[in-house]
Amino acid sequence: TWCNSAMKKKGVRGLSYGIEERDLWSEKMSNVFHMPTQLYDCFIPPVRSPPIAGTAPNGTGSCDGVGGHCYEKPYEPYRVCLG
Repeated sequence: TWCNSAMKKKGVRGLSYGIEERDLWSEKMSNVFHMPTQLYDCFIPPVRSPPIAGTAPNGTGSCDGVGGHCYEKPYEPYRVCLG
């Protein structure tokens, strides 16, 4: 399908808005489709969201055996409101 073809192209980046505590969509984009992601959320306190705080495993290369938050490809957290 078009989506699967597009996900494999170079330079593709996942954008996620309003991630709250954990963002399973961006983790899937990182770990299944091997694309970097940008995470945006301005409401969640960073102490409640490891990805927004920048403390979730980031660009680890493999999340096998890691319980909880983990991104195989790098993510960039942004604590800003868009919209």
